Amino acid sequence: MIILTNVEVRRMSGEKRLPDTELEVMTAIWKCEIPVKTSEIARHIERDWTMSTIQALLARLEEKGYVSVVKEGRLKTYVPLISEEEYRDQETVRFFERFHRKSVRSLFMTLVKNESLTEADLEELEAIIRKEEKRND
Repeated sequence: MIILTNVEVRRMSGEKRLPDTELEVMTAIWKCEIPVKTSEIARHIERDWTMSTIQALLARLEEKGYVSVVKEGRLKTYVPLISEEEYRDQETVRFFERFHRKSVRSLFMTLVKNESLTEADLEELEAIIRKEEKRND
């Protein structure tokens, strides 16, 4: 499997966020055995899209550098060029920078204010912080 680094994907994709429709196709690809056929991708998509809609979205993803296409006669298979984890990391950083202006306090205050963090979440965060502090000592 070919997985590119964040820098390579950013250069190819122009660091743009995927629209929800394209992200849904990428999510389906990430769930599959690679390389993946269009029909298999379609099985992992919850919307009732036609095959031509899925193929159009795959063509866009190829243009943006998120997938590579392998053609064997009329059959096309797809390989993701970015992992789900890398994409999630990029999106998280963009969100953090854009909406919270890199303020950890702002992010956590939003989560606390909206009661998004449970007691278990807070304990896990404390453990992560302690572990990082020990690592940086």
